[in-house]
Amino acid sequence: MNIKIAIIDNDINYLERLSGVLQQYNELSVAVFTRIESFQQTMEFEDFQIVVFNPDISAQQLIFSDKMMPVCLCTEESVNRNLYQNIPIIQKYQRISNIYKQIIKNYAEHVKDSEMDYFKAASTGVIAVHSPIGGSGKTTLSLAIAGKLHKMGKSVLFLSMEQCNSSSVCCDIKEEGITCLVEALNTNSSFELKLKGILKQSAGGFYYIECFSRLVDYDDVKDEEIEKIIKKIKMCDVCDYIVIDTGSTLDGVNKAVLYSADRIVVVQRSGELADAKLSLFDRQILVNELREKLCVVKNFVMQGTRGYELENVPVAGEVRGYGTLTHNDLLGCIEQENNMEMSYLLILE
Repeated sequence: MNIKIAIIDNDINYLERLSGVLQQYNELSVAVFTRIESFQQTMEFEDFQIVVFNPDISAQQLIFSDKMMPVCLCTEESVNRNLYQNIPIIQKYQRISNIYKQIIKNYAEHVKDSEMDYFKAASTGVIAVHSPIGGSGKTTLSLAIAGKLHKMGKSVLFLSMEQCNSSSVCCDIKEEGITCLVEALNTNSSFELKLKGILKQSAGGFYYIECFSRLVDYDDVKDEEIEKIIKKIKMCDVCDYIVIDTGSTLDGVNKAVLYSADRIVVVQRSGELADAKLSLFDRQILVNELREKLCVVKNFVMQGTRGYELENVPVAGEVRGYGTLTHNDLLGCIEQENNMEMSYLLILE
């Protein structure tokens, strides 16, 4: 994908700084202009999909073709911003990464999937982390697996499919994430651009998409929509691995995730009640259908305890109890564990 973008502003230093950062995004090809006349001359032999412009570059209202998406790059002092009532407005002086995201989000609404040549052979692996046992440390292990893969040089996208997300301790919830992708499925906007516009980076280095912020959003989503979202993310080729933290129930959303996964990590915690739940889980038809994808990580391991063993499912690792550590310290300890066999998870190697 190559999106040609023109930026028009009379501040040369700002143009150099803005274009220098935007050029680092592979999908963008950036040209800069300090005069509207130079831009108009270039338009005779060059087509641009996006034009980002200072509304004060000309006292007259600029007219753009239907093929372009114009974006006003404004400050509070911009005189002519009212000339462009129906054009997206972006604040000029802010983090350039935010400018990029806002441009991409607006362009996602402007262009249709049918106009985007982005579908590639899916080369992204999907790792689902699941446990029927509440309090098993599933979310912590999901985040640790994402962090460990990132430190191994893999590009990782973390998703939470819990009703009540607990990964927000590391992945802030400030705006819509997965619900935006559901909307993109049901509109003419570009899924790939919508995805790139909502990606966030965690302190651990891996990317994430903000999860369901309201129970009603989780209840409204359909299992086939989750399947489509995972499939489309894979085809957008934005990462090597998607790590998905599932809920502990086997409702439609979580079943869709498990069926879409290439590897399913079952987190086990020993104890009488935990063993009873795992035994019941082991007898489910779905588990038999997916057994070849399963591996187990034993959490809170104590010497002399064994716990229920899932039939014909390999153990990918054991994580001992660390006591009362802060969450970030706990993640660091787990990521450094040498007895978590990552070869079970590196399904594409």
